Amino acid sequence: MNKGLLIVFCGIDGSGKTTQAELLIDDLIEKGLPAQYVWARWEQKLVRALTGKWKAHIKNDTGHSHGGAKENKQKKRKLLSNPFFRFLWLGAFFIDYGFQILFKVRMRLIKKELIVSDRMFYDSVIDQAVNLGSNREWLLDNLSSPWMKIVFPEPDFVIYIDCPGEIAFARKDDAPDVEYLTDRRALYKQLAEQYGWIEIDGTHSVDDIAAQVKDIVHEKLSSYK
Repeated sequence: MNKGLLIVFCGIDGSGKTTQAELLIDDLIEKGLPAQYVWARWEQKLVRALTGKWKAHIKNDTGHSHGGAKENKQKKRKLLSNPFFRFLWLGAFFIDYGFQILFKVRMRLIKKELIVSDRMFYDSVIDQAVNLGSNREWLLDNLSSPWMKIVFPEPDFVIYIDCPGEIAFARKDDAPDVEYLTDRRALYKQLAEQYGWIEIDGTHSVDDIAAQVKDIVHEKLSSYK
């Protein structure tokens, strides 16, 4: 290949995207393609102290650290309904996450590397959209805007592994609850249709999904040679 290439896996927690990304990396390396695995979900750095105080506040209100997911979501939405706080929070998110993606992904693309990204951009934006509630449409409608592409590199193609919240929750017991996953799945489905992502049924076996992924990726890669 004469250019960097970015393949992105996305989907709710428990959909199997990490497993499939790692299996694809093994397959690509076995075929002589020096692919690089990148875990690229937003890791809070600039706002870590702020979110730490927020979680402590929620814990004090609810009396426990892992319960109260609904209360937490409602309070986030109430706070972010204020335009001033919404602007500050999203500004911090884009700056913080943009610098992480610069070093994790964009610099590697400049070096013409083949990157398989487990989560990137869309997953983290969907997390923000859930918190924004009725104010989410502005964020989702601007994913393909020129300024977004300046901050976040556009994937060559996105593989979305779709899975019902109930099944994903049974696989991933560290998610707060089924509603947490279901809320996010609805947004993934919306973006998959809007942006023409490659959608795969995540309820199939790991081997079946891996076979589909390999066929899709190798067909796509043949057009970049």
